[in-house]
This record gives sequence, C-alpha cells and structure tokens, in this order.
Amino acid sequence: MELKKTITGITFSAFDLLHAGHVKMLEEAKLYCDYLIVGLQTDPTLDRPEKNKPTQSVVERYIQLKACKFVDEIVPYATEQDLQDILQAFPIDVRIIGEEYKDKNFTGRDYCESTGIKLVFNKRDHRFSSSGLRKEVYECESSKLIE
Repeated sequence: MELKKTITGITFSAFDLLHAGHVKMLEEAKLYCDYLIVGLQTDPTLDRPEKNKPTQSVVERYIQLKACKFVDEIVPYATEQDLQDILQAFPIDVRIIGEEYKDKNFTGRDYCESTGIKLVFNKRDHRFSSSGLRKEVYECESSKLIE
C-alpha cells in the first residue's frame, strides 16, 4: 500500500485586525495543502517602513489565528530575512501568496523557484481588507465626534 505524502503549505502576513478577507485567504490556502503553516509577522515596519504598524499585539493576532480552523501551525517572525530562513528550515511543498505578487520579486521567490517549492497566487475576489477596515472604523469613530 502506497502512503500519501502530506503536502505542507505556508503563507505569510501580519494578520492585523483579522477580518473576513484574511479568513477567505486562509481557507483558499488550505485548499492547496494538507497542513498549513502561517508565518505571523510581528511588525512589518521593522524592515519595511512603508508598511502599517500592527494595531494589535502579536499575542492577540496569534490567539485569533490559532482559533482559525484552516491554520495548523503558526510561526512568528520579525524580518524578511526570518521569512527566508523559515522557508529554508521547514519542509515546504507550496507557498501561497497574493496574486498581486505574481509579476513581482518578493522575499523567497528565487529560493522557492530554485528548490521546487510550488508558488500559488491566491486571488482576492472580495472587498475585505485591513486598510478598508481601518477606514471604516475611523469614519465611524470620527462621526461620533462630530455629533
């Protein structure tokens, strides 16, 4: 009898203000693997100052991800170098990343392509986003101040 190989996938994000878009992304990512590892970036601004600093603590974000049924393992990381190290340290079969990166160079792309880690570009076919959520909260709270 032949044993089926477990396909291990990985995706990375800060997962700040966990919302429906994150959950849909994780649900889609899980379609490509049996075991999904989520790289949880502690603070993207450490080496990419143009990114948003997380509103929630890494502990809050970890607890929320842990409750998501699509997530099998969470690996916190700080920098893009840490992301690269994770890709090299774990037995990864597939990396899931947003389709907006399809034609861009991104951390770990060369490594994945040279070692046979399959790249899957997941789609965003919804309106949910962290920036949209931040804007909604801001507008809602601002309107309270005006009244």
